[in-house]
Amino acid sequence: MSKLKELYKNFVINYKPFTWELKQDDPRDQFNNKHSFEIGFIRFFKVFEFLHHIKKKLTNPKIIDVGAYPGNMIKLSKEVFHQYKEYISIGLDLNERFVKEVKKFNVNCIDTEIDPNFSRSKDIKKWNLKEYDICYLLDTIEHLVDPIFCLENINRSLKNGGYLIITTDNITNFFYILRMIVKGKSPNVHPVLSSMFFYGNHRPHNKEFSKEELDFLLKYTGFQIQNHEYFDRKQSEYCVLEKKIKKFKTSFSFKMIFVKVLKKIVNVVPHFRNHQIILAKKIENIEDMNRIEPTTSEKEWLNLRLKTIGY
Repeated sequence: MSKLKELYKNFVINYKPFTWELKQDDPRDQFNNKHSFEIGFIRFFKVFEFLHHIKKKLTNPKIIDVGAYPGNMIKLSKEVFHQYKEYISIGLDLNERFVKEVKKFNVNCIDTEIDPNFSRSKDIKKWNLKEYDICYLLDTIEHLVDPIFCLENINRSLKNGGYLIITTDNITNFFYILRMIVKGKSPNVHPVLSSMFFYGNHRPHNKEFSKEELDFLLKYTGFQIQNHEYFDRKQSEYCVLEKKIKKFKTSFSFKMIFVKVLKKIVNVVPHFRNHQIILAKKIENIEDMNRIEPTTSEKEWLNLRLKTIGY
């Protein structure tokens, strides 16, 4: 494990970001002028770790990256696999500059809607991808109104036994629970932060998930969880300084110290942590699955409820 951490640290220290990755002139000091692997240092280490877990089973893989912007996974994939047979970036509003730059890494782009039930959905282009080895869905599923549509398309694009890696927020994390108890506030985003008020191509969070909910969605779309882990993402807490990974210095207050100590205590319970990562495997083609589809029949709906949640 320590060797893997050192490999990852060296990668982040020497990482050359795409120009659009740097958060320049960001009013938040912890984000300003930092690239994506500094901001998401822990989250991408977990992805790095999971990729190494399956590396021996994937030689020269065919990769799909859904919600691909800003493209940093292209370079992380090169670091892990050294080469890939094909790499497809799928996303919305992948502009000409992005498409041209990633082409240098032998990456092709599909600019398409992946969430047709969004209130201002854009044009949907068919992926027409088959027999791919691995798909990334990183911090994307929580933005979707209809994750089933996206997961079904991923299923059709992967070979049987192909892998899907998901990272997303954990709705059962302790600070969400504490906020509900103390302040009566929901873990859902404030309406002003939601698609109720913003229709742009960067979609706000729609819904955050528990492991149980993700397990159901994945089973329903032909996947089986192989590995799942809760972790504290420690967003923006690290930076590269003097060729070393260091903790980002912030001004301390009694409140900050209290929160840090409390977080260490509650994180002993895995499902109280704020993020999660899943490695799933495709075990069945969507077209071959015998599943109950959405229905207007109350009888069918009650049968689905009974079979799934017991009542």
